Amino acid sequence: MENRLLLSVLLLVGIITFEISTPLAAKPLFRLEREVNACNSSPEIQVSADKYAVCKNEKWAPVIVNLNDGATTVMKPLREVEGMPVSTVVAERSMRNASLMSGKHRDYQGYEVLWTDGTTVGVHVTGYAYALPDTPPKHAKCGGELKIHEKLQQYYCPACNQLVSSHDAMKVTHVNQWATVNLASGKAAPVAMPDGRLLLVGNDFAGGVFWFARLEPCAPACTKTQKLTLFSINTTTGARSTEFQIDVPYREKGPGYRTAVSPSGKTLLLVEYDELQDKTRGFLANPVVSALVVTVATRSVLRMDALMTTYGFAIDEKNDRLYLGSNQSAKLVVRKMSTGALIKEWSIPGGMAHLSLSADASRLYVFTKGEFQVVDTVKLTTTSKVAVKTLFPGVDKWMTADRVITTQDGLRAITPALIRAELGPWGVPDPKSGFRVFLLP
Repeated sequence: MENRLLLSVLLLVGIITFEISTPLAAKPLFRLEREVNACNSSPEIQVSADKYAVCKNEKWAPVIVNLNDGATTVMKPLREVEGMPVSTVVAERSMRNASLMSGKHRDYQGYEVLWTDGTTVGVHVTGYAYALPDTPPKHAKCGGELKIHEKLQQYYCPACNQLVSSHDAMKVTHVNQWATVNLASGKAAPVAMPDGRLLLVGNDFAGGVFWFARLEPCAPACTKTQKLTLFSINTTTGARSTEFQIDVPYREKGPGYRTAVSPSGKTLLLVEYDELQDKTRGFLANPVVSALVVTVATRSVLRMDALMTTYGFAIDEKNDRLYLGSNQSAKLVVRKMSTGALIKEWSIPGGMAHLSLSADASRLYVFTKGEFQVVDTVKLTTTSKVAVKTLFPGVDKWMTADRVITTQDGLRAITPALIRAELGPWGVPDPKSGFRVFLLP
């Protein structure tokens, strides 16, 4: 009798202990805070540390959304803002070629909001400048020397009897400007930036700058490394702040970097893009796909192995950690950021979308195509999870791998508004709605 009673007590204690200690017993707390329907797209770039997001409406005009109260400010289409750099106007199309050859012609095509504090907006303006070549160019097709057609004022190849486009015959420079727009006056103040095709690295909100990168050409002399120029500009004035170069692995076709800036602004992260060609390898080799951790103060870079299709990454300066998540291999890797040493690697649901940290770095938020997880960063175990279909009824998985943004304070996640696709139970962005704001646990 005593043995039976003791066994019953032990079983009861075991059940209670199991229920209390089971990590998945905690209910998920990804709660919808707000639906924003003032635009046709969801934000793609973190333009404010924690207060604002920017999307576009049906006229491609920027819409500034206050995340705290949902208030919106609709701007003019950016090319219509007074003072904004605009393309050279040619009265008659027949005079376009002559305008291109003048050396003063500009074609501005890209206007992208990269920063705002609610009163001022920072816009990256991109386009092309044209100039006559120093020596007569030759036709890439047949090698014939190009001439200028007297009537058309355009290059042509007499040997091939073909007209040649300006991009193939003239000196074409990719030009950049930073334009700050005062929302009260509605006027823009543009400042010239370095030429070249620039990579957007991200905002350092603590330092009030935006970081850019430019991969310097070196072919055919390249061997193992090439130079990457990193520079920052003051977001409110456009003035150049910091500039330096680092050595990065040389890639014949370019590395396709994905980037991040730590909340303190002390660390920059550049992760090369690579895809699995079979079950074990990608197309990058010697070295394999790299994650580059740049320390701004020392202007130094540490290279470590990354993952195929690294769609998620998080910088944890407090605990000296770097989190990397793979879309293809469904792996989550934790490395020591100062050395690159592997701390842990484990499997996650397939389809990595995004990684982020809580403000105190105690929780890692893992967004995949099928579910969202909360990971305890001390034990590196999942404490709660919620299926995507719970947050988006009728949607089993979403097909928006790169469209999640989290605020720097670790309080909110911004996702597209999803609807069920016609051909299956997966989610696609709703073209008639803007985005959703979720509170993070």
